[in-house]
Amino acid sequence: MTVTSYRVGGPFDDPTTAVQAIDRLHDILRHLIYRPLHSGEHHDADGTLRLTAPTMLWGGYVRLAFDEIRPAGAGSPQVARRLRAALLDLLSIAPPDRTGPLEEQLALLTELSTARAATVSDARVAQIPDPSGIGSAADLVTPASNARPDEEKTAKSRDED
Repeated sequence: MTVTSYRVGGPFDDPTTAVQAIDRLHDILRHLIYRPLHSGEHHDADGTLRLTAPTMLWGGYVRLAFDEIRPAGAGSPQVARRLRAALLDLLSIAPPDRTGPLEEQLALLTELSTARAATVSDARVAQIPDPSGIGSAADLVTPASNARPDEEKTAKSRDED
């Protein structure tokens, strides 16, 4: 998280590097989202509890991933869009008991990115989730096609006839 907050809020103001770091954080949380987290209890061979160690809860992982980058990057539309895409993706796959911290981060991001936007239009744009962060959201680009270019030409010429 230090790299992401330094790059966006620091002297280099590099949102692209922050987006790349968010990609990694998003991937890590996707791997953890269904995984049972350790209780911190350690038992001996007979099953007797011998040690209880502190362990991170799901909300702790979410806060660790987003608490520093969110305020540092909320003023950058690129970072805000990438964060929103990550949070919405995680919410779409999260079990019900793990959605709370994600919803909280999304609400905080919305509030902060809206407050930091220079105009109403900038605030609206910052709310559009975008996995690349650079403005490739569905409202800005043509939809992708699975057809090969030669198939598209053939289909287009048939449509024109």
